[in-house]
Amino acid sequence: MSDSTYSAGTVSVGSTGTTVTGNGTSWLTSGIRAGDVLMLAGLSVLIGAVNSNTSITLARAWPGAAQTGANYDIMLLDDNVRSLVAANQLLQELQNGNISALAGLSGAADKVPYFTGAGAMTVSDLTPAARAILALAGSSGAKIPVVTAAGTAAMRSILGTVSQSGGVPTGALIERGSNANGEYVRLADGTQICTHILTLNNVAASNLSATWTYPAAFSALQVVSAAPDMNSVNSAAPGLTGVGQCAPSNETATSATIALYRITGLPDFVAGNSAAARCLAVGRWF
Repeated sequence: MSDSTYSAGTVSVGSTGTTVTGNGTSWLTSGIRAGDVLMLAGLSVLIGAVNSNTSITLARAWPGAAQTGANYDIMLLDDNVRSLVAANQLLQELQNGNISALAGLSGAADKVPYFTGAGAMTVSDLTPAARAILALAGSSGAKIPVVTAAGTAAMRSILGTVSQSGGVPTGALIERGSNANGEYVRLADGTQICTHILTLNNVAASNLSATWTYPAAFSALQVVSAAPDMNSVNSAAPGLTGVGQCAPSNETATSATIALYRITGLPDFVAGNSAAARCLAVGRWF
């Protein structure tokens, strides 16, 4: 623009506000830019942004009283002055000591700078493991970076299929599954937990029993425990007023026998009786 000021239309601005609204203005198409100066009611404020032909955002809050439909002037800065203003603003922003702290460091191979306080920095080693993690590409899903060897890293799923090679985890951290034999959880360290509510309907005079095939096989013998399901015990046998404890036996890597014993002196179990036991097996999947 050849003119040094622009004053078409009127403006409104609230006290301590930063939004200036124009009426009959063409600020955007007329070339008004950030860095120009709004002069209104004897006060001057730097323009921070030109949003449209009728909207300006001031760089600082309006210091005067609210103005409505007021006459104004915008002083247009030439490019040389604008460059000086921008340079001064940049210099002011850099005077917090951070750039000086960075400039005072001695660079070296495999080092990274970091702040130790306001305007203070030092350097630390960038290890091969750290470089490997930084080189990873992000992916969707719940994943975390894992150091897999000296100087190598990989993304691992938190939930998914666990796996291992030579005792070293290679898959997800946690695996959860279920089937007709119950539910299981496998952890990357080799821990496995199986649970199930097992119906006991093999009748003997002193107990009800059933074979529990685990929902996931163990790698070796494991700890198995069971307790009567109190929601089913009272119907274990007509007239039966109580039962004793559950006991596992014949434990293998894939199954166990679970028996629910009656209290001594109570009536024998008979055909048609059944109950349930809450079963738990803990061991390792590798």
